[in-house]
Amino acid sequence: MYLFENSINEGNVYMLENLSVALNSGKYKPTMHEFRMFFKRETRVTLVEDSSIPLYGFSFVPFVEILNETKDYRRLVDVLGVVTGKGNLIEFKKEGKPCNYVVIELENIEGGLKLRCTLWEDYAFMFLKHLEDHPSESYVVVLQFAKMKNFKGSVGVSNTTYNSKLFINANIPEIEDFQMRLKSSDSQQGIQFSQLSDHASLTLEEEFLERGVYKSIADLKEVTQNSVFVTIETVKDIESEYNWCYRACKKCSLGLKLDGSMFYCKKCVTHYSTFVTRYSIQLRVVDETDYASFILFDKEASNFLKIPAYELRTSYIAKGGDKNMHPEEIDSFKDKKFLFKVQVKIQDMESIVPYVISISRLCFEDNIIASFEKKYQIEEVALIQDNSELLSQFTESSDLLKDNLSVSCDNGVDTPSPLLPPGKTESNMDSSVIKVLDVDLAEYCGNASFDTPSKCKGEMHSEQTIVRVAVHGDEQSAKKLRKVIKEEKN
Repeated sequence: MYLFENSINEGNVYMLENLSVALNSGKYKPTMHEFRMFFKRETRVTLVEDSSIPLYGFSFVPFVEILNETKDYRRLVDVLGVVTGKGNLIEFKKEGKPCNYVVIELENIEGGLKLRCTLWEDYAFMFLKHLEDHPSESYVVVLQFAKMKNFKGSVGVSNTTYNSKLFINANIPEIEDFQMRLKSSDSQQGIQFSQLSDHASLTLEEEFLERGVYKSIADLKEVTQNSVFVTIETVKDIESEYNWCYRACKKCSLGLKLDGSMFYCKKCVTHYSTFVTRYSIQLRVVDETDYASFILFDKEASNFLKIPAYELRTSYIAKGGDKNMHPEEIDSFKDKKFLFKVQVKIQDMESIVPYVISISRLCFEDNIIASFEKKYQIEEVALIQDNSELLSQFTESSDLLKDNLSVSCDNGVDTPSPLLPPGKTESNMDSSVIKVLDVDLAEYCGNASFDTPSKCKGEMHSEQTIVRVAVHGDEQSAKKLRKVIKEEKN
């Protein structure tokens, strides 16, 4: 073939004469034809004009056919889809040589199926550079001559070393036709360009039973540096004071700020006319050691709820849902036990709560949960009671504490407090089960400034804010709270 490299240019049509023919028995087959042709010294190559021959000759294989493939991974396939997710560039060394890849997620239009696609080396850099140089609301990709691979039970595609071709929003009929069908379909509003987690290559068993480091909630609260752990908790409530979804940038998934009639992304430094609705659900979780707030984002929330955030939001609005509440579907998290892979991110070690805990993966398979409990000898015990829930209120961020107090307390109005059980106020609580402490909250919170402090229940002083804090339980619980506050002050 090297004899003809200077005589053949891609995109031209040639007539070939005097070729060799053999069985098509290569490791990866560009076509499923029984035979393949070989050039030899006597081969004649003649340039011709023939517009009837297609320039690229795509033969797209449906996603469902690839995903259902069980044995024939030797053929090379052409795939076409819109990018709905992108992972980070992964760098590692193999036999001393540097290697790079990025995982993207492609979705078709008709079936809504998604296909994992791994781009290696130059193909990865080409894709990432295109995203950087050509910001767009959607990216339609063709990967020609891709090889199929079954990785841990899931079939995906990747480029070959030399033969694959990658087209991104190219001006070719196949991509232009796909873009037109995409705009006219119902799925246009549902394109979610999400950040894929790096855990995608691990099974749930590997993630939680083999590689994860287990910590209880109490242990998580002792962490002093950014870390990743696995834990097992029961969801007790959905924290409705926080929005359950947000307007996200299609490119980077960061929250967008409304700027006139446009939406601004400070990371991309770009204004957009549209946005993607993504989940951001705050779960109140509990184990036998403490309570905590975990933040659950889009990918894992969608996997559990089986409905994209934009669809749930549209349905909720159509039903006249209260914007200050959340759809009833989200309550399906409540009173369920999950395995969580969590990221503990330290923000300010001087604050009452120096961290944010977010969920990067969750598992709700009973057999894996049972194996986890057996491995760490976790027995069914009574969950922590209300008095400990109150204590955990003082381990949350000062902003959360400030918001709770400012919206829940009014002078002269008997309103429910976030520190009391649902439906209870101080006036209808049995005096035998409530203890009231006067807490110097300004000093306790590091002299934090509160929004509209005059609305807080209690006495106002020139230098202090005295707030009445309800403690459920006996005198021992009240003493425990005093001890926590004293330790925080010191």
